[in-house]
Amino acid sequence: MNWADIFEHAREWIYPLILVAPFIQEDTAVVGAAAYATTPGANPWLTLVFLVIGIIASDLWKYWIGRAAHVFKWTRRQAERSAVLAAQDRVHKHLLTTLLVARFLPGTRIPLFIAAGFFKAPLRPTVIIISITALAYGALVFGIFIGLGRILGEQAQQAIPYVALGLVVVVMVLQLAHYLWSRRARLSRPAAEPMS
Repeated sequence: MNWADIFEHAREWIYPLILVAPFIQEDTAVVGAAAYATTPGANPWLTLVFLVIGIIASDLWKYWIGRAAHVFKWTRRQAERSAVLAAQDRVHKHLLTTLLVARFLPGTRIPLFIAAGFFKAPLRPTVIIISITALAYGALVFGIFIGLGRILGEQAQQAIPYVALGLVVVVMVLQLAHYLWSRRARLSRPAAEPMS
């Protein structure tokens, strides 16, 4: 299978796909876009720009889901609980740390970006942090893929998409296993005794 031929026939839809892919699975989108950037004829800079825009849009979508939760009476009541107010205070005081953890620690991105929105983290700093970390994350992965391609030569460039596909599968399997393990742990906990 020649990846260059596949990508050559997909040129008209590859950039819109890179833009939308972070909404589906961000880490997979980053690895896939980086793998694409190493193929002959690809424009790595344009690929990175589309990817970063997609990541920012996806993360802001999560943030706004959290903000929109205040529409419901039940969530507004939950937001007034002392434990939730304490968590909100921590997120506001440590917004940079919270969003850095969300970006680089697998499994935390969705809950922490939604929490930032739910806790009404200030929009401007949130957008700035999300944008800078999205660019850093994308550039880091692109740098690794492109650097390895240059160091290892043309044969390695043919293998990089296969390695990337393997990494994507490993990430997705690990995330599925984590989800299933967490779900099993939740279901196996004894139900709380009703208060009399």
